[in-house]
Amino acid sequence: MAEYGFYASNDFGSVTITSTYKVMVFSERGTFNITSRYTDRPGSGLVTFAKPILTLEPPQVFLRHVSGVHSTLGLYVTMLGSSGGWTGFLITSAVRGGNQLQNYLVEYVACKYADAPSAEMYGRNIWDANGRIVFSSSDRVVRFNKFTKNWTKSQGVNVDEYFSGLTIDADDYISVTSFDRGVEWFAGGARYAGVTIWDFNAPALTIFCDKQTGGGYSYPYGTDGTSFSIPVCKFPISKYYN
Repeated sequence: MAEYGFYASNDFGSVTITSTYKVMVFSERGTFNITSRYTDRPGSGLVTFAKPILTLEPPQVFLRHVSGVHSTLGLYVTMLGSSGGWTGFLITSAVRGGNQLQNYLVEYVACKYADAPSAEMYGRNIWDANGRIVFSSSDRVVRFNKFTKNWTKSQGVNVDEYFSGLTIDADDYISVTSFDRGVEWFAGGARYAGVTIWDFNAPALTIFCDKQTGGGYSYPYGTDGTSFSIPVCKFPISKYYN
């Protein structure tokens, strides 16, 4: 532990706030549509943040399926903007079969690391050793409810799937930016990869990998003692609101 600094722990002894590490906080929420022009082509959905997120690190985007005519929804995300000025995100989607155009309504929650001190008269601001804000009492801290820990592979001809085995509730939001096309986790072995958040007309969390010929390496199980985990959170409107 550093000789000087600040940390706060909960009743279970876990450190929740520290002057060493930034805290992830709520930024904004909203809804958007994913649509397609053709039944046999990808769909897309675009979100522009109400105001740019100023962190060097990219924000975390959590999604929840609200409605749609298809029984499945698989997607990957592309963050828009750049370090210090993230402006939004683009969703690219795919469905299995059917002759209907995509038309989903999806709710999103954008989260970020603390990036500005509170301007309120009372409260607490905490900076790290380099003078960067890491916590502000005016921010709403994100509480992680559960994480994926294990993956079960189902091998296909063109597409492999990795099932999380995690029960996803109707009010759960899945972090889709944890994956971001997933090509680093399938190095040399995938054209693209993404996550299925809706399957058989129910919430789901499954990785899908559109394979390339010629092999490559896959790391969804982690490597060197690590484990690839996707966080899942709840964001009740009573606490996390714009």
